[in-house]
Amino acid sequence: MNPQIYELGDSALTIEFGNEINDSVHEEVMRRFYQFQSFPLPGTLDLIPAYASLTIVFDLGVVASRFQGLAGMKSLIETKLAESFSAVIPEGRLHEIPCLYEGPDLVAVAKSCGLSETEVIQIHSEKIYHVYFLGFLPGFAYMGLTDERITVSRKEKPMTIQAGDIGLAGNQTGIYPSTSPGGWQIIGRTNSIPHFRAGDRVRFIPVTT
Repeated sequence: MNPQIYELGDSALTIEFGNEINDSVHEEVMRRFYQFQSFPLPGTLDLIPAYASLTIVFDLGVVASRFQGLAGMKSLIETKLAESFSAVIPEGRLHEIPCLYEGPDLVAVAKSCGLSETEVIQIHSEKIYHVYFLGFLPGFAYMGLTDERITVSRKEKPMTIQAGDIGLAGNQTGIYPSTSPGGWQIIGRTNSIPHFRAGDRVRFIPVTT
C-alpha cells in the first residue's frame, strides 16, 4: 500500500490509501487515524477518516509560521507513515436500530434486484454494518458493505427525503438524520437516530409498527 498525499485547500492534507470501498483499506485508514491521534503533528485541529483516506486539518498560522506552508507538513507525514506503528483498533459501539420496512422504494428495489420484498428485508437486516465515516449531512453515517444481492444505483433525480429514512445506494446503506434532498433508494424508516462515530457497528431490526 503506497499512500498518496495531496493538499486540500491551504490548511489540510489528505492521505489516500486506495480508491475503493474495501475493509482492509479502511482498516489501514483507522490504524493511521489512531497513530496521528496518539502522536499528533504540530498544529493539528482535526482528523477526518473516510472510506480510503484520512484528512488532517491544521492551524493555518502554525503551517505558515513553522513549516512555510503545507510542503513541510507533507514531509512530516511521509516520515510518520514510514514509521512502524501498530494499533489495536477498538471495536465500535453496536447500535440496534428498529426499522419499519415500508419505504417508498422498497417495491422498486425488490423488482430491480429480482427479489421479493421479504427477501430484501431479510438480506438488509441480517448483516452488521460498519460505520465508515460521517458526511454529506451532519450526522449522516455511511455504512457498509451491503450484500451484493441488494446493490442498487442512486435515483436519477434527487427527491426530498425525511429524517429517519433508511436507504440504499451502491453497496452502502444509511439513515438520513434530517430532511434533505437525496438520491438514495428508501426502503424503511426509524425513529432512532444515534450519534454515530466512525468505527461503530449497526444492525437493523425489523419492526411492524
